[in-house]
Amino acid sequence: MRRLHVNPSLLVVASLSCVLVLPCGLEAQSSSGPAPQTHFDSQLWVDDFHQLIGAMESHYSELDWAINDRHMDLPKLRGETEEKLRESGDEQTARRALEQFLNAFGDGHLSIEWPRGDASRPHVESGTVETLCSRLGYKSPTNAGIDFSLLPGFTAVPSTGSELFSGGLLTLQNGGKLGLIRIASFSERGFPSECSESIREMHLSDTSACDHDCANEIALKAANHLTEALVMRTQQLRSSGASALLIDVTRNDGGDDWNEAVARSLSRIPLVDERIGFVRAKLWREHLEYRLSAVESDLNKVAAPRTVLEEAAGKLRSAITASQQPCDRSRVFEDGSLNCSLLVTNVLFWSGVLPYAKPGSFASLESKTTLFEPLQYEYTENSDRLPLYVAVDRHSWSSAERFAALLQDNGAATIIGELTGGAGCGFTGGGIPTTLAHSGAQVKMPDCVGFRKDGSNANDGVTPDVLVPWAARDTPYTKANKLLFYLGKILFKTN
Repeated sequence: MRRLHVNPSLLVVASLSCVLVLPCGLEAQSSSGPAPQTHFDSQLWVDDFHQLIGAMESHYSELDWAINDRHMDLPKLRGETEEKLRESGDEQTARRALEQFLNAFGDGHLSIEWPRGDASRPHVESGTVETLCSRLGYKSPTNAGIDFSLLPGFTAVPSTGSELFSGGLLTLQNGGKLGLIRIASFSERGFPSECSESIREMHLSDTSACDHDCANEIALKAANHLTEALVMRTQQLRSSGASALLIDVTRNDGGDDWNEAVARSLSRIPLVDERIGFVRAKLWREHLEYRLSAVESDLNKVAAPRTVLEEAAGKLRSAITASQQPCDRSRVFEDGSLNCSLLVTNVLFWSGVLPYAKPGSFASLESKTTLFEPLQYEYTENSDRLPLYVAVDRHSWSSAERFAALLQDNGAATIIGELTGGAGCGFTGGGIPTTLAHSGAQVKMPDCVGFRKDGSNANDGVTPDVLVPWAARDTPYTKANKLLFYLGKILFKTN
């Protein structure tokens, strides 16, 4: 969801959701090689570790989940990590110790990035002009999904949008046709061609300056282009004979809040969002104050619907007050005690102040995205849409998980595949970064918590309605064939 690359003018609480593609796996990003060193001092790494756990005590949103749900023994983990660091004799060993510590939390949004040397930076030849889209981080994803083309009965359907969303038709054993669509990323920045189209519309060139607002305008235009292309793609498959759609988000690393517009553009029923929690921190206080100012501006203009605005203002004021309440968690890594919760959980939804609003609602309001964040996008609802299936796997992360969860919690799609990776709410407005003093490593930790309809934490991942027993030894053919077999059990009610 748009967390890391959020537009400050939007209420962002997901996915989960920055204009850069979020790396949501648990693997740390390593440098190209060890930095030169004349003397290794393990105490400096222990100091970095103490700084890290201090930051986690201060603003890591999933600490409650780690203790209350996962029953982690944090004092033991701290002791084991300190011992590894003190016994490490080189930088790479010390790095692994910190990576293992963070991986133990099982949180796809908790990560560490080591400093990179000049050799790892992209090289741009002298005299060449890097495109604006490239400068903004637009790059096509290389993560391939399920290769249905290996199955008999598959037919490619080249058409407008197929270069963005590959797929085709799969003829089933009863003669019916299943429409297949691959969504490789939920970040607009995974689609450079739509960035190029957006900058043409904005009359920009590759040498144009582009600040934060400009980048967000490009991203929003790109997202709306993508939604339009996706809907057109579904209509083309339907016209070609598809009686149901399978959306493949396997090996989709996530992205931003555009997943909300996609889900609502595919669903046959309106989608209602669930709640989120956020940390009591300056970041969220400022975030909420900005949203409240938009609501109050509309109230001062005597804008309608006044009751909705007054209720929104009351909720935001309550949230601001709650965000300032202290919570001392400084002993959690010493004795495991968690005497208070850093989370505020009873105010906001993934979508903002409201759990649902019709497309086009509050069009004249400055605070429309504060009320319901998906309203930043152009999309429509339609009850005359095809039955929907979504394929996920252990490499589906963050916004891809949010997409599947939103549909599943509303009974709008059948999820098939395997348990997803487990990366919940993510970062808001760039999050609260931590730079370790000695190593210079950047640690990112989520500042919000997403909840499912049953009250569970979104970090638990999405459990499919139909599990597919994929194995590491599976070839691309067997992976596709297994999915088709178990999908057939649903479609044909076989035993």
